[in-house]
Amino acid sequence: MNILTVCGMGSGSSLILKMNVDEILEAESRDAEVEACDIGSVGAHNADLILATRDFKDPLEEYDVDKIFLGNVVDKVAIKQELDTYFEEKGN
Repeated sequence: MNILTVCGMGSGSSLILKMNVDEILEAESRDAEVEACDIGSVGAHNADLILATRDFKDPLEEYDVDKIFLGNVVDKVAIKQELDTYFEEKGN
């Protein structure tokens, strides 16, 4: 599975989110490649899931890929909840 974390510049909140997602996935023994990028580079990536803040909901609508929009990229409990719900719905 390829997961893309997205923010405006690709080096701020998306990097923090990537590190948190990596930590959560490792703790749950889930296998996935997580990559951080800027909003302008999303189309160049082959992602199964995009995670970003709610600020990027409209610009990311054009991409036909699963998405999770978060209120806070440092809230690991909320991120874990969203990921667990996603994987449960996907049967993983």
